Amino acid sequence: MRPKDWRKGRMGATAVLTAALALCAGGLASCASSGPVGGTSVTTVANASSATLDARLVKGYGKILVTSSGRTLYMLSVDPPGGSNCIGSCAIVWPALAAGGKTIKAGPGIDPVLVSSFKRSDGVRQVLYNKHALYTFEQDTSPGMLSGQGVTTYGGVWWVVSATGKPVTGQ
Repeated sequence: MRPKDWRKGRMGATAVLTAALALCAGGLASCASSGPVGGTSVTTVANASSATLDARLVKGYGKILVTSSGRTLYMLSVDPPGGSNCIGSCAIVWPALAAGGKTIKAGPGIDPVLVSSFKRSDGVRQVLYNKHALYTFEQDTSPGMLSGQGVTTYGGVWWVVSATGKPVTGQ
């Protein structure tokens, strides 16, 4: 259903995001563009107030990275080391794990030497683990979900990240 004032060109930000998510969830090729959504640049971040990395043992995957609230963390296979190619509509579906403060907390099972961050083109400081940019997945609606594992979109494949800092490509 279209918002009431769709035809008048005053579609609200929520409606723009909802429309973008609906299109991108279907895997349309047009969502692979890095252009702005609805005429304005949109940045979505996960856990923006602070970043804490934890490890959780998951059958068939081993110890993988999760947020302090248990949300699974992913990496994009086509990201450059220490950077991100996930901008525009990609950042809506795959929110960046943002480093809220200057310190990123490393929970049990996390090697603090592998934790760092970088400043994205949109100004957000994104968390890195072993030089992999970390993201959550919009369709993981509760802790422990792994629905983004092995998804091919935005020019690459999304993998969960092991506590050793490598992509988990099996399963």
